[in-house]
Amino acid sequence: MNLRPIFKDNAYEYSDFIDPDVAENLGRRFFRGLAAHDPEDNHILSLLIWELKAVEDLRDTESEIKWIYSDDASSIPSVLDEYHKEAESEEVEKTVFEFPSLDEEIISTLSDCDFTIAKTESRDLCVTVDECRSLSLARKSAPLYIQSIEDLDSQEFFQGMMNILFRFDDPSPDDIAYLPKEWYDQTVSCCTKTDGKVTGLFLVHATPSGILVPVMFYAVGPDSRRNLLDMMRFSIHRAAENYSGDTIIRIHRRNNPVLNLSQRLFPDKKGDPAIAGNRKES
Repeated sequence: MNLRPIFKDNAYEYSDFIDPDVAENLGRRFFRGLAAHDPEDNHILSLLIWELKAVEDLRDTESEIKWIYSDDASSIPSVLDEYHKEAESEEVEKTVFEFPSLDEEIISTLSDCDFTIAKTESRDLCVTVDECRSLSLARKSAPLYIQSIEDLDSQEFFQGMMNILFRFDDPSPDDIAYLPKEWYDQTVSCCTKTDGKVTGLFLVHATPSGILVPVMFYAVGPDSRRNLLDMMRFSIHRAAENYSGDTIIRIHRRNNPVLNLSQRLFPDKKGDPAIAGNRKES
């Protein structure tokens, strides 16, 4: 079989085989892709999309598989062998994945390739705009000092991002410093300023499928706690004004602070069932 990398310039060739919400990330700094083609007729046998994490800090580099497609599960081991070579070159210590579901043949093949696989609750918590609008904190309007990021020019936005990242010790995603202002929903995403400088950001990305994904929620300075609450109010009201009530907001519970906040806001909600796996690479 022929193995080919997938990147921004050739992603259109694979658009029928990759979820659009995953495909939009090809071209981002830490996303990679690999496809196996049949050498006889060139049709796609399998493909893999993954994201490198903790690349530029002192933690062990991890890789998360974001998408698996297979027309022939017997081709997956060859794709994973090539993936392992690339993972080693990137000094990846561990590979993980989480999907709502996987074909049983793919699960069996991944298990044969040394992945430990288990059913779990998804790290993602999905709520709706209406559910956020009904929160008690959303009953009040946000103060006028909260403004959408559409009011910031690119340089002001970048300087604010750097000001926050300088004090934010656990940013996610890893390439957040490289993402342009335009990657975020300009009306739902918002900021606070102190002495003319951006000191708080609540950034929300709208995926091609229409899901809203909070990306950064952080503020610095003596009024940071109040600013966080007011930014949340602002974004909830803007989402209600610009999106239907059944629009999904996907909260990625990547660490304890996000988990604890989501539990306080939505104590009766749980993540959907998921299939998770991991494998050591080093």
